[in-house]
This record gives sequence, C-alpha cells and structure tokens, in this order.
Amino acid sequence: MLARLLKRSFANQKKAMAIMVIAVAFGTALAASLLTVSFEISNRVAVELRAFGANISVEPKVEGMAGLAGQTRWLNESDLKKIKTVFWRHNILGFSPVLEAENEVEAAGRRERVTIAGTWHEKKLQLPGEERKFSAGAVSVSPWWDVQGAWPPDDSSVAVGSALAARLGVSTGNAITVSGRRFTVSGILTTGGREDEQVVMELSALQSLAGLQGKISRVLVSALSTPMDDFAYKNPDKMSRAEYEKWYCTAYVTSIAKQVEEVMTGSRARPVWQVAETEGKVLDRLRTAIYLLCAVALAASSIGVATTMITSLLRRVEEIGLMKAMGADSFGIARLFLSEAVIIGLAGGLVGLLASVWISGEIGLRVFGTKLAQRTMLFPLSVTIALVISVTGSLFPIARALRIKPAVVLKGAE
Repeated sequence: MLARLLKRSFANQKKAMAIMVIAVAFGTALAASLLTVSFEISNRVAVELRAFGANISVEPKVEGMAGLAGQTRWLNESDLKKIKTVFWRHNILGFSPVLEAENEVEAAGRRERVTIAGTWHEKKLQLPGEERKFSAGAVSVSPWWDVQGAWPPDDSSVAVGSALAARLGVSTGNAITVSGRRFTVSGILTTGGREDEQVVMELSALQSLAGLQGKISRVLVSALSTPMDDFAYKNPDKMSRAEYEKWYCTAYVTSIAKQVEEVMTGSRARPVWQVAETEGKVLDRLRTAIYLLCAVALAASSIGVATTMITSLLRRVEEIGLMKAMGADSFGIARLFLSEAVIIGLAGGLVGLLASVWISGEIGLRVFGTKLAQRTMLFPLSVTIALVISVTGSLFPIARALRIKPAVVLKGAE
C-alpha cells in the first residue's frame, strides 16, 4: 500500500519532487565540499604558512656557571642531518643553520662594526636511507628573502643587507672588507628582518674567517605541526606516561621541538610562539568559517525542501483528508511524508556527492594548486547530510498535515 502511494505521489508531483531533490543535492554538494576542504585544510594551510618562516629555533643550551659567566656555546654542524631522523622527520620541511660573529666592515671609506651571518642559501643533503636529496638552507625556511643580484657563489663573495648597503654606499659588484679580508658584493639582500643590517655569506666562509670550523650559533627549523590545543600546552615533565606518549606522538610544535632537541647535542629547541600561535588561530578561524557555511547551506536547503513540500501539501489537502476519513492515523500520514523525504534525501545525496567531487576538486586547484583527496567516509557522510536536510525540511509540512481535519476538508470539497 505504502509503495503504491509513494509511486502515485512521485508520478503526480514530478516538478515538486525534482525541485526538492535539487535543493537537497545543492546543500549536500556544498556541505560535502566544505567538509572535504576542512579535512585537508590543516596540512594544506600549514604548508602555505610555512612560507612565513621557521616555527622552531634551536640554540645552544647554556646552564650553570657557563650561563652566569656569559660563555659562548656552539652547536655542531655535524648534527644537522639528525634533525631528519626524529619521529616526525617527514614533517620537517626545511632547516637553516646560522653562525653569527661581530666584525668590522669597511667599504667606500666608511667603517662600521656589524654582525656577520653565515648560512646556507640552498644545500642538498644526502640523508641516510633516502634516495632523493633533502634541500636545506634559507630557501627552505625563508623563501621570501629577496636578493638583488646573486647569492654569494663562493667563499670570496658576500651579500649585504639593504639597510647596511645604503649606509655604506655599496652596490652589487663593489668590494667590501670584512675583518681585513676583501670580498665582492654579489647581491643586496632584503628580508624585512635583522639580516637587512648584516653582511651575509656562506656558512663555510664565515666558519673559516672566524676560526669556528664545524660550529653554528643556531638552527631555524620549519616543520608542519598540529594546531596547539589545551593539552599541547601542558608541561611534559608533569604528564603521566600515557599522556606523555600521546603528546610525543602528536605533531605539536612543542613535541617536534623536543625531538629535535634530543638529537642535537647540547641544544635547546623552542617554538617560535608568534608563528605557532598564529598558525593555530588561522586554522581555527578557517574551520569555524567552514562549519558556519555548512550550517547555512544545510539550513537553506532544508528551507527549500520545506517550502516546496508545503506547496505540495496544499494541493494534497483533500487526499490527506480522505485518507484520514478512511481510517489512516497520524503515524500512517507521517510515515508517508517521511518515506518521501527519505527517497528525496537518498536521490539528492547521490547527486550531491557526485557534484561535491567536482566542486572540491576545483576548490583545491584554485586555492591550493592541487586536487583535494576524496575520502571514503564522504559517501556515508553525504547520504547522512542529505537525509538530515530532507527529513528536517519535512517536519513542518508533516506537522501541518497532521492538523488537517477530514470533516472540514471533505465538507469544503463538496
């Protein structure tokens, strides 16, 4: 009986049913596409945010009398490859060693005592067990560095920070003397940071000049990390064993920093909190915006279904009145409308799922430059969303249908 009623209902209301299927498909497609983005947004946005600089700084650990005496400590350059051996090694996108020393600089008759920085611009490292070489250096950590001219191609060339170059009156191709040694200015460096006030050269050149072979002052590490939550801020020393294992095996910037600290001899690794906290806030706000858009899409689709179903109900008042007069109870009436809503939801869900694959793919290509991964869970999730839209949209029309009085309707139909 129910099957015949449903068949007749869909046959007599083709346009209304098509409109409701389209409304459900629209809401499902938009919600599923946004949820696909939300699943991938952590990794995608984290990768994009890594272009804004390192989020971990590794420095020598100075304690006790050495700290009180102000003694200088160094990190070992030979430990750098160990950074890519930690548990979260695949999350390490890049690192750049830095050696700094104070020296006198002379150019064009002007003399000034400045900080000389030695680093890698781009260095290919062969890591144990890896076929492809890993690219380390400023390119991997600070891609926004702008060099007018060229990065120092050898140990006899330097790049001069733009602010310092303006004061010394030097430009590309000029000569500059650092600690009595003559260098050629290969480029003018602009970073927007303290490097604009420095002379920058290849790490090996400064190590040789300062007599600090194999030594570095600090390491800047760029790592993909999970947004910080309340648990991430807990003190690891006060955690239980289970809590510590959970913290250690989660890609928090704090746990990655701890692992880097463990492999770098005599080091102290700390998150760059301004970067780490900003990443977390950006991701949280993006997720909130996505969920709000999902809610709006679901509400709009449910309203569309409800409006169309009410319009359909007005044309079916006599039919419902006759059904009640013949003995149909409220459960039977509600079951009919809910069955229609479920069929509409399933049809709209399948159409919406197919549409979401295309929509999410376009979003990925236009925003992130690559298609987003389609997860298996999207199928049941899309069907569930569609059923929620259709059933929610049918609740008000069902309530209206149950209030219909057969005596009043049939008397007016005479």
